Amino acid sequence: MLTADLVHVRRRGDRLHVVALTEPERPRARELAASAIAVVRAHVGLPRGALLEAWDHVAMGPSENRLARALFKLALDTCEFDEGAAIDPVELRRDVFMRAAGQRQSATGEFARTDLLQEIAQGRGVDVDAIEEALYADLPTAHILRKADLPSPDGLLSIFELAQHQAVLLRAVRLRARVFCASPAGYRALFRKLKFHRLLYTMEKLERGSGYAIDIDGPFSLFEQTTKYGLKLALALPTLMACDAWDVDAELRWGRDRRPLRYHARGGSVVPTNAAAAELPDEVTVLLGDLRAQESPWQAAPADAILDLPGLGVCVPDLEFVHRETGRRVYLEVLGFWSRAAVWKRVEMASAGLPHPMVFAVSKHLRVSEEVLADDTPAALYVYARSMNARAVLERIEAVATRRVPTGR
Repeated sequence: MLTADLVHVRRRGDRLHVVALTEPERPRARELAASAIAVVRAHVGLPRGALLEAWDHVAMGPSENRLARALFKLALDTCEFDEGAAIDPVELRRDVFMRAAGQRQSATGEFARTDLLQEIAQGRGVDVDAIEEALYADLPTAHILRKADLPSPDGLLSIFELAQHQAVLLRAVRLRARVFCASPAGYRALFRKLKFHRLLYTMEKLERGSGYAIDIDGPFSLFEQTTKYGLKLALALPTLMACDAWDVDAELRWGRDRRPLRYHARGGSVVPTNAAAAELPDEVTVLLGDLRAQESPWQAAPADAILDLPGLGVCVPDLEFVHRETGRRVYLEVLGFWSRAAVWKRVEMASAGLPHPMVFAVSKHLRVSEEVLADDTPAALYVYARSMNARAVLERIEAVATRRVPTGR
């Protein structure tokens, strides 16, 4: 991920624009990308400090500095480093410093660093070079580059172009996206990915069935202190960009003075389709495994449905339960990490009449009672403490399965 100082942007009024590479700039940008990749590849097995020093000697013009640093940062993001020392550096330093202090306080007051390290090396059954290497091996510059999953120069440029937009969204406080997918599977992958990143969102179907509008935001106090939520927005961007058509409007707080600015981007599917892989949140994956271990007439699987209730919004269940004998179908949506407002929205939808029986799983910390949904609605709340219990979920599924679903939905 790029930091703000590595992004090429321009301000026009209250709008912030990402400056894309022009065609005349691309050949030199490709050369810089190739240099970054070559330097990293040449230093596999060597300390980070040596890698950084080698990069400092790469020739570049003043106007290329930001682009070059951005490409090198993205190449570094593919690297895996470790301390590379069999000897614990902290424990080794403690041993060396205590012995050195003892020698200085001795009657002679003489201290010879080489002799001391030789003595410690003999005691540990290693040579002096191993002691020297391990002494500060926990410092970042001493970490050893073990491997790097490096792309091609053109691949690194593609990563850079996406990373510029992601860096802008790190400063986002609110985002509205309009997306269109040619198939329902594209929408399901998109909505599931948003949940995987624990993003709070509401959505509605656009007029004439031309896609969905998605509003993503969260508690403003969170944005005042950290870019953690912005990071989730940034990570979700490739998923939005994998749609067949998309556009994004975001409210930003940019620069040291956190100036309010607006950002807009649009396009078609410009990232690999596997970027929108449909993953389940960790707690849902664990629950699904527990459900499949239960002896039950209900078969659980990741849900494929998108439930639209005109005038009230859209619901995207996480799991689908099908009764093995009757074929009855019940859905589960997990709202554990969401907000009270999101839960009350689901209560409103359930009271108005859902198209299928539903169970909403809600974390106890949201302080919502299971009794807020009446028994005559085709839905139930399941309030859990730390983790969801498979048997408790199945009890709620069984309870709502026979409730009447309003017709005409």
